[in-house]
Amino acid sequence: MHILIISHGYPTAKDPQWGCFEKDQAEALVNMGHRVTVGVVDMRFRPSNQAIGIGHTDDGTISAYIYFLLSGKLIPGRMKRFVSERMMLHLCRKIFRAEGLPDVIYAHYMPCIAMLRLVKQKYAIPVVGIEHWSELNKSKLPRRLMQTGRTAYALTDRLLAVSPSLQAQMKRHFGVESEVVSDMVSNVFLQSVIPEKTAKPFVWLAVGSLIQRKGYDELIEAFAQLDNAEQLIIVGSGPERERLHIQAEQLGIASRVRFTGMLDREAIASLMNESNAFVLPSRGETFGVAYIEAMAMGLPVIATRCGGPEHFVNSDNGLLVKMDNVEQLTKAMRQMEVAIGTYQTEKIRASVQERFSAKAIAGQLEKIFEIVIKQHK
Repeated sequence: MHILIISHGYPTAKDPQWGCFEKDQAEALVNMGHRVTVGVVDMRFRPSNQAIGIGHTDDGTISAYIYFLLSGKLIPGRMKRFVSERMMLHLCRKIFRAEGLPDVIYAHYMPCIAMLRLVKQKYAIPVVGIEHWSELNKSKLPRRLMQTGRTAYALTDRLLAVSPSLQAQMKRHFGVESEVVSDMVSNVFLQSVIPEKTAKPFVWLAVGSLIQRKGYDELIEAFAQLDNAEQLIIVGSGPERERLHIQAEQLGIASRVRFTGMLDREAIASLMNESNAFVLPSRGETFGVAYIEAMAMGLPVIATRCGGPEHFVNSDNGLLVKMDNVEQLTKAMRQMEVAIGTYQTEKIRASVQERFSAKAIAGQLEKIFEIVIKQHK
């Protein structure tokens, strides 16, 4: 079948993480024998020399079209829907002329799904939407977001969520039914051999954007209470970087905390091979891909009960703690250091391969697309 994936981004040399999860799924579907095209309406803030129009890349397996016109920040709120829907219609017309009509449109994230309103009206193509957006974890949503959600989800012939907790939030906020299809772990984290490791010094690893929601402030506070032989590696970039550096210095642990900045997956996998355990005390996740990437490398993980991790973290592969509880986090880190030899690394990896590998997730999507296409016809 021919699948058009509507994504919020597509990886580039300068921004390898932009839309990387969507591209992973695209590659997995190609490996299942399907033809995949990707479409992106890019409304991020861009410098003035950014080329305007629809750019096209083709690596021989995936044909991707990226449309930039102007930043969403420059469009008044009431005009944003008008502009984005027409940009999406223009993009899809270009794709359909070049690639032919797809059998199904597979759209990621509420805002991208909502942009398809005019496309759905004009073309008889079924739409499957999948939700990842952490914004939906909030107890109350802004009125405009509620309106966007109602518009978006009404366009779908089948609606998916990446975790049971997000599925429940979508039901609570919008009254919609959805089906759980989890995020996928990249093959990068399933290919390398897991090396033997020494427990001294014990190396902790955390991966994720340096934003308040990821809970790095609590991680640094908890880490400061551990024995001074440990090391903590933090991978990621973001607005909290300077504040976290200052916090580590004030706690006297700056020499034991390493900030790497943003890294590509191969570099992250290499750091995982050097680490003993993964920890991220997030304040909210719809799923938590970083955790399953670590588990795919055989690392036990410490996570919070924050929406996503509690659906796959258990006593065989890690520990769960309350959000915003430094005392419990510190206790869990000490407990894991003592018990590190009891975790079976290959068993941890095998559980990820069975549930979250490219083959497993692409197989679920394939069945859903086949049913939706058949029902639509």
